[in-house]
Amino acid sequence: MGEASGIEEIRQAMERLYQHTAETKSLDTTEIASVLEPLYQKYGYREQTFGGGGQLRILLYHDDGVGDFINCSPAIREVRRVYPDAYITLLVYQRSRDMAKTCPYVDQVLIDARNCNWLDAQQMFRWDIDLAAKLLPMHFDICFNFITWGSSVLLSYLCGAARRVGFDPSGFGTSGPFTYDHVGGFVTDRAPCQLRQSHSLYRYLPMIEYITGKPTENCRPEVWVLELEKKRWQERLAQEGKGADWIAVVLGGTDARRHWPVTAYAELLRRILEEEGDVRFLILGGPGDKEDGDALAEALPEHRAWNIAGTLDYRESSAALSCCRCYIGNDTGLLHAAAALDLPVLTPNCYPMDLQLRANAVPIVHYPYGVSAVMVRPTAALPECRAANGSGLKDAWGCTKSGHPHCILQITPELMLRGYHFLKEIVRRGQRDTFYFYETEDPVHQAKSLGIQAFSNFTFKF
Repeated sequence: MGEASGIEEIRQAMERLYQHTAETKSLDTTEIASVLEPLYQKYGYREQTFGGGGQLRILLYHDDGVGDFINCSPAIREVRRVYPDAYITLLVYQRSRDMAKTCPYVDQVLIDARNCNWLDAQQMFRWDIDLAAKLLPMHFDICFNFITWGSSVLLSYLCGAARRVGFDPSGFGTSGPFTYDHVGGFVTDRAPCQLRQSHSLYRYLPMIEYITGKPTENCRPEVWVLELEKKRWQERLAQEGKGADWIAVVLGGTDARRHWPVTAYAELLRRILEEEGDVRFLILGGPGDKEDGDALAEALPEHRAWNIAGTLDYRESSAALSCCRCYIGNDTGLLHAAAALDLPVLTPNCYPMDLQLRANAVPIVHYPYGVSAVMVRPTAALPECRAANGSGLKDAWGCTKSGHPHCILQITPELMLRGYHFLKEIVRRGQRDTFYFYETEDPVHQAKSLGIQAFSNFTFKF
């Protein structure tokens, strides 16, 4: 009865704070702490192991896309390794639900089905309060907040966790309706954030190392596909393809500027068929990609492509992907699933080679990790994007037309085919690096009409 009444008192205090912010149109973090902190102290939320009978209770919070979630998997695995006896709850955004629910390193998976305007501070605060009310009975001792959204920091405080582990907000904090640095005072343990010149999975791992003092044992990302699911897809593809090899072709993605045209994919795949003969293409994507998938399948010879775009969730798609020889497709969450499944990757990328990329741009921090990969990029930005470069806009370091394909349209099927040939060569050589692949006007390379720039351990070389 005492615990229930305490939670109700905290919830009512949150409601009063919400009404006050609605009236003032501002979020006063000092006021939030002055109202709620005494209540958290009063009802034992600042005492570790309060709610678990001596068992440490940990909340892992990742409220971002599927690709980012896959790249967070090494950190989730590390938390279980260094806290083997803890009760671990994983809270993820709804897009990652199907990937998360088979995670072997946690005891419970909860879904943040956030359905509000992400740019509206009042709506975000409302959602955080409602979600925090559901988390309060769990009495978390530690919350690892893997995201740089200010709203995620606020939730880690509202849910009552005794320790809130987040990033040091210095140097960043501009995402969302209230910035990370605005609510950074709610973080009790500030780990360094490796945003620059390193893969995104190294953003998460230092947080665990910083708190535990233990070095990471294994950096490899994972997707938790069930063996039964893999076996089912092996049988289906063997039957559908009559023993032929399958290549995954992945359409779509959340950002339309990264969508290479279906007509271009069709020409590329026809060229691969001419060269390789008995190969099949498994077309994957989300619900919005089914029509494009149908068009692509129809553009190829009969029985050479199977369009299942929009029919599977992310984990089932990964199970099907695991049975393929390689990944050809857009920069999507499934690209990172392919890398975690150890598949070679060929992907068109919209960031032009002649622009100075942001330090956390996709070609630098979101490339396919640990596999042979070729990222085909436009040689030069189109005029509007070149003019915007360096202007301070969020997308100024790459193609600025986020609503539709733009700079990526300069990538030809011929260049992608050459990229495919090069991918097969680096697989043959056993090179697990990501290579930038692009047209060049350099007379030395003009006969080949391509230039190759490789990076390994984040050092660029020709």
